[in-house]
This record gives sequence, structure tokens and C-alpha cells, in this order.
Amino acid sequence: MGPIRWRIAHMIDLPNSIKNQLPEAVIRKLSTMDELTQQAFLSEFQKKKKSTTMGSILMLCFPCFHYFYLGKVWLNLLFWGTLGGFGIWWLIDVFRLGGMVREYNKTVAISVLKEIQFLN
Repeated sequence: MGPIRWRIAHMIDLPNSIKNQLPEAVIRKLSTMDELTQQAFLSEFQKKKKSTTMGSILMLCFPCFHYFYLGKVWLNLLFWGTLGGFGIWWLIDVFRLGGMVREYNKTVAISVLKEIQFLN
């Protein structure tokens, strides 16, 4: 347990709002990187991550654009074609949106980590 504590002590201070969006594997890998690389990851992740608030606004004001926001173009077209499952699909998505954004952000975190590792 000593080596893990040492590595975490040298990790940049991530806000809980960001830390909660990252998979455990990404946090572990970040803890082994230098501070400059961690800062580069954090900067890039913050640029690419999506917000549940913005997704909710899009879902309520424009009842199908939340899939575009999350990069799911084909699913969005299917949503349009069925009129949101005649409203049922849309209603279900009201409750699923937070999880969809979290999954999107986890995928983005892994992608950004891979990009940074490739550049190093």
C-alpha cells in the first residue's frame, strides 16, 4: 500500500467533479505520469467532455438533439424516424441521460489518455 500512496501524493489535485467522471484505470495510469502530462490530460479532457446540464437543456428544448450532442448521429436519426418512440423513448431518455453522459465522458477520458501516451 505504500507505493500507491506515494504515487497518489504526486498526482495533481483533480476536482471531485472531474475525478468522478474518470474510470479507475485512467486515474491509476495518470498517477504514474509526471505533472505536466497530467495537466495536458486534464486540459484536453475538459475541452472534450460533455455536460449533463447541456444535454438536459437540449433534450427539453429540442427533444432529439441530445443524441447529436453525444455523437450518436445514427441513433438520433432513428429517434427522429420514430418520433422518439412516440414519446416513450424520449421519456426513458429523461432518466437515462446522466448515465449516457457519464459513459461518453469515460470513453473520452480513455481516448485522451491514449492520445497523450502516443504523443509521449
